[in-house]
Amino acid sequence: MRTDHEELCGSSYGSFCLNGGICYMIPTISSPFCRCVENYTGARCEEILLPSIKSHARGELFAAVLASVVVLSVLLAGAFFFLWRRGHSPRTSSIERGDSLIGRNASNPCDKINE
Repeated sequence: MRTDHEELCGSSYGSFCLNGGICYMIPTISSPFCRCVENYTGARCEEILLPSIKSHARGELFAAVLASVVVLSVLLAGAFFFLWRRGHSPRTSSIERGDSLIGRNASNPCDKINE
């Protein structure tokens, strides 16, 4: 948007602005400046600006980081729960339960068939 104190550059600055930018001069300032067309930025409109891609990439990066934090939190919580449960469960050995491979009182099922 042009204001009253700006003037178009003369032919001496014909190629000052790049990528379709329009060259302007302010009478009180000796150096020209450029008004860039859409998707270009910089002092001479030399840089490509794609705001939708940049903001989209930031959104995707934030979502990826957030998802990673959630997954890592769930995995850590599961690991702590497993270790806590494992450490607090009562452990009984086969001897404490009365299991013994030698000297069982139970009779052999094959003996009952012959009786």
